[in-house]
Amino acid sequence: MLTKKSRIIIAAMGTILCFLSAVYVSCTKIGPSPSCNGVVCKNGGYCNHGSCVCPVGYEGTDCGTASVDKFIAAWDVTQTTIGSDSPSVKGQVAHYTTFFKKTATPTTFFIDNFLGNPNYNQLVCIIDSMNTNNFVIDTIRDQNMIFGTVYIKQNSKGSYVTATRHVNANVVLRHLTATHNWQIDTFSMDMKLHNY
Repeated sequence: MLTKKSRIIIAAMGTILCFLSAVYVSCTKIGPSPSCNGVVCKNGGYCNHGSCVCPVGYEGTDCGTASVDKFIAAWDVTQTTIGSDSPSVKGQVAHYTTFFKKTATPTTFFIDNFLGNPNYNQLVCIIDSMNTNNFVIDTIRDQNMIFGTVYIKQNSKGSYVTATRHVNANVVLRHLTATHNWQIDTFSMDMKLHNY
């Protein structure tokens, strides 16, 4: 037969177990969401409510696509001078092919044959982290053009137009003319995939 002391201990333990059970059931449990079962995110992405959240530089349902991939190609350029210190240059049109090439990072790419000049290579373009269709041309590292006395100025940028698969860009250049005067020109560039 149980003594009074034993019954008190059993009752106390039962009360404690009921209390702990209630606390356990009512607590929010931290762990993977059931909606993420079977979801695999690449390149350091993670699953949140069944969808991958991608790190900067990657996109797609599984973060498996580098953001620069849509730019990497040969592009046929139609370049129009839309502004210039020299009125006679305004409205001039040039056609050439330029090449967008991969760099070591998923957020940048190179432009080669810029302005149709085979010496103007490896200009760095940086993709916008908020909208990966947009990019800016890095004006700090335009040293590959300096020997030709051409400098890229701020606000030189472009964007990929998904609907038409074109790249549109506006570029502002400061360059030395044949008469040794400095001139600023602004170009509008419409680029379509080479041989597309």
